Amino acid sequence: MGAPSVDGTSGSTTGNPYLATAGAADLLADLEKTTDGRAGDRLSMAMLGVTRPGSALPPAEVDAALAAIALLMAEFEPSVLDGAPDEQRLRRWLHEVDTEFTPGRKLAATAALTRIELDLENEWQDAHRAAGDRDAAMAAVRRLRDLLADAG
Repeated sequence: MGAPSVDGTSGSTTGNPYLATAGAADLLADLEKTTDGRAGDRLSMAMLGVTRPGSALPPAEVDAALAAIALLMAEFEPSVLDGAPDEQRLRRWLHEVDTEFTPGRKLAATAALTRIELDLENEWQDAHRAAGDRDAAMAAVRRLRDLLADAG
């Protein structure tokens, strides 16, 4: 079974804050093409993408990283998938792929969230500020950070 398809745009204020964005859709489409059992590695790459030196954190890149972190956290807090496009198919698909929460993935997720929270050369935060939903977006980021800390 392939990854569920997602339709959405960055800054979506409806549905799931992690999976109803264009960046999440792109990540899930990429995961759907992954036939070598390396879905977890693709999640790690999405998270590490926002930690590259010189990155201005384009919205699609941050949205993909947040989606990857949410997919990893779903094992510990299934509600992070609530309201996701094609939610039931996504939940079934997650049981079939490698989304093990390894120490390396925890480190990548921690680094990504730390960088996303910094309001320095951050196009993602700028876009949410312009849309008037920065507070809600940052609350979603903090929720993932708290879940990550609780996940061990």
